[in-house]
Amino acid sequence: MIYSVTLLFGLILAPLLAHFRGWKPAALFFAVAVIYAAFGAISFAHMQIVLSDVRETEPTFHDTYYVVSHGHYMVNLGIAMAVLGAITWVQTRFGAMRYPTLTKTLFWALHIGLIGSTAFQGVLAFILPRPRRYIDCPEFMEAYVMISSWSGFLSQVALLGLLCLLLWSITAKWLER
Repeated sequence: MIYSVTLLFGLILAPLLAHFRGWKPAALFFAVAVIYAAFGAISFAHMQIVLSDVRETEPTFHDTYYVVSHGHYMVNLGIAMAVLGAITWVQTRFGAMRYPTLTKTLFWALHIGLIGSTAFQGVLAFILPRPRRYIDCPEFMEAYVMISSWSGFLSQVALLGLLCLLLWSITAKWLER
């Protein structure tokens, strides 16, 4: 629980501090990438400790869903944010960044969508454990699923918008020559 709450606050505070200090859009992506990568690595280490404590004589917990690390989700998101940060940094470095405010806005839409569809689920998993079967879910879990679904949709739309904006900026700079 402490891990999940710390992750959630880290994902919110790191880019907020970078934003309020007036850092360039690439710094926002890199700040979030570091947080995702750090907590993904911590998740991998934590699951290795848990797996070393599980004895082979306990077949109910060995190699099941309950001991599988989902740290790869965070590491993958960290890599994706680092790649977007590198692209944004290259654009800024070579003067192709046309719309830094719109880039920051799309970053925040992407980031909030990712928090809602990934990190928010991790926090809620400790507060509201989900049953393994859909039919066993209580009705109030519908809000949980709706937040996750709409957050995923928001993150996909923001990612598409961000990629189109970055491509547009590069194309405009190239045509300017």
